[in-house]
Amino acid sequence: MHRNAGVILGRIGHGYGMADPAPSRPLDDLVSAGDTVMLMTMIGDEHSSRPLTVAEIEGQRIGILVDTTSEWSRAVDRATIHITLSDVRENRFLALNGNARMSSDRAVIDRLWNPFAGAFFDGKDDPNLAVLFFDVTEGEYWDSPSGRIGSLIAMVKAAIGGDDKAGDHGPIAD
Repeated sequence: MHRNAGVILGRIGHGYGMADPAPSRPLDDLVSAGDTVMLMTMIGDEHSSRPLTVAEIEGQRIGILVDTTSEWSRAVDRATIHITLSDVRENRFLALNGNARMSSDRAVIDRLWNPFAGAFFDGKDDPNLAVLFFDVTEGEYWDSPSGRIGSLIAMVKAAIGGDDKAGDHGPIAD
């Protein structure tokens, strides 16, 4: 994980019922290379979502290797998009808003290339391969103890112990 990460600038609350939000957390504490995120865009008047694998986290930027021949990739360049992450094993959830930009910089593609990407592309020299840079402008996270027992303990404490939260909810820091 890259340790020079920024923190998401987020609005707190959104009606999720947490009066005392948790402290903001760096993006790279919450997302790692190899994580699968859902990227939502608009194609015309329709919402369109797809799962993508994170290749890099650097500051407030997520880098993802993508195929430029897909309709959604043309709609994404220089657009405002939304990314979510749902990691049920870690009980960690993210909602991120930001701006996208495509890059065909071969040096960046070489740096981000990994064996997993080989399953989706015809090698790192594939002419349809690009990097989608997603620059986070705001976001929120929800985090609770992982595992079934950890989740159960947190919920029981919230229900009977006067603790009004079964986990943390806060902004991503910058």
